Amino acid sequence: MVAELDPVPYPFPRAELTAPAPAYRRLRRERPVCRIRLPSGDLAWLVTRYDDARFVLADPRFSKRALLDGGAARTRRGELLSGLLFTTDPPEHTALRARLTGALTPRRIAALRPVVVGLAERLVDDLEPGDDLMSVFVEPLAMSVICALLGVSVDEHRRYARWAETVLSIARFSDDEVSRAQRELLDNVHAQLRTASGEGLIAALAADSPDDMAVVKLVATLLVTGYETMVAGIGCAVLTLLVHCGQMRAVDPALLEELLRFATFGDALRSRRAIADVELGGVLIRDGDVVMVSIASANRDEDAFSEPERFDPERERVRHLSFGHGPHFCVGAALARLELEVALEVLGRRLPTLSLAAPAEEIRLRFGSAEAPPESLPITW
Repeated sequence: MVAELDPVPYPFPRAELTAPAPAYRRLRRERPVCRIRLPSGDLAWLVTRYDDARFVLADPRFSKRALLDGGAARTRRGELLSGLLFTTDPPEHTALRARLTGALTPRRIAALRPVVVGLAERLVDDLEPGDDLMSVFVEPLAMSVICALLGVSVDEHRRYARWAETVLSIARFSDDEVSRAQRELLDNVHAQLRTASGEGLIAALAADSPDDMAVVKLVATLLVTGYETMVAGIGCAVLTLLVHCGQMRAVDPALLEELLRFATFGDALRSRRAIADVELGGVLIRDGDVVMVSIASANRDEDAFSEPERFDPERERVRHLSFGHGPHFCVGAALARLELEVALEVLGRRLPTLSLAAPAEEIRLRFGSAEAPPESLPITW
């Protein structure tokens, strides 16, 4: 094992719009498992290489539930809630996941495709040169799709969006703001479960137990992650195409997977806590240490991808980690792929000459967000 070096201050400064911080490249080469000091002052381990990331995400000695225990490094604002998909381990996590996958069937997702197409078409109808694509197309589409899936009214989309941005932020909001948003979100979802009807996912989950807090938390998790991750996914994908290709492109599976790999502009951290001593990357991670996996860095690992810093729409067998790995692999991956595919297809078909209406260097990514979508995307054609 190598000697433990001084912790590195985190987060890292960025240098390029469409690339993770350059510090990741150096750490992959010199300190692949690195001690970092978080904004809270707490210490954690940062994992930057692809193989190490897969190992941590799959090994049961790295726990999600243990993040709730006392003494864990604080990785974000607010209090982590128990009983969530991302604060449980098997077998509790397995039971929650089975409950969700039993309702989120391939048939339900396939049936959503024409709905997503219709929503995207109508939003493009309203676009005008000079508009901000994020506020006029990306954000309304992401919110409308998750509301259609759940079977809840999109009328409260502004509140849902605010809750999602607040609950999932890393440093943008105070502890009190995050806690208040969590309470308001759970109260709203609980009320909707009690009156749920129709064909939406929320009615299917609430059929037997509308007052079950596990169901309330499942729906709340779907609502905020289904919105926030797709805002980043679509926004960063469009930005990648316009910066690296100069235009939209026809969507095919290779392009879609390369976008999922490359267009991870936030650090995309996935946290675990060691429940045993584990040697990894030449260092000893001790029982109780918090470990943070950077998906963005793993997706740019030179040992896993040829020329990883190059956006290659023809790249084959893109084994990215954008949906995670192991028992916590994203349960909504199929829906995310569908939504991203439809959004890009409709934009490319309807607006083939779409381009940025401002220099790329003026585009800013959202501060304090785990996924770092563009703050705005002024477009023209």
